[in-house]
Amino acid sequence: MLGTIGGVSRMDSTVISDAVNLASRLENLTKNYGVPLSIARQTYSRLTNPEQYDIRKIDEVRVKGKSELVTVYEVFDADAPEVRSLKLATLDMFTEALSLYNQYNLSEAKSLFSDCLRHNPGDKVAQLYLQRCCQQ
Repeated sequence: MLGTIGGVSRMDSTVISDAVNLASRLENLTKNYGVPLSIARQTYSRLTNPEQYDIRKIDEVRVKGKSELVTVYEVFDADAPEVRSLKLATLDMFTEALSLYNQYNLSEAKSLFSDCLRHNPGDKVAQLYLQRCCQQ
């Protein structure tokens, strides 16, 4: 929805919608996870060939203004070549660790996230999950 708000001496236009709200929440999550680009399941599901891109699922979160969980993916095609190759090399391990974490198998998840970080010490998402495993 596009609208004009304000008064006689000051007018402004704004866009208000569920998509704009979700984009704002994703922007904040991108900062929290330390990733350059994140997308929601709605965007991921509309990709014609998602396998053409370097993408990994990083979380399912409840965001303000949404009643359902939002699946968040990291798109890392534009990462520096060495960062991208390390994420690709640990992708299966990271995916398994995330699955174990979501099943509350924190001990095994912690071990796999630690392995991810041994191969790719700069993986901020794996660092975040390792911290979460240690805090619970």
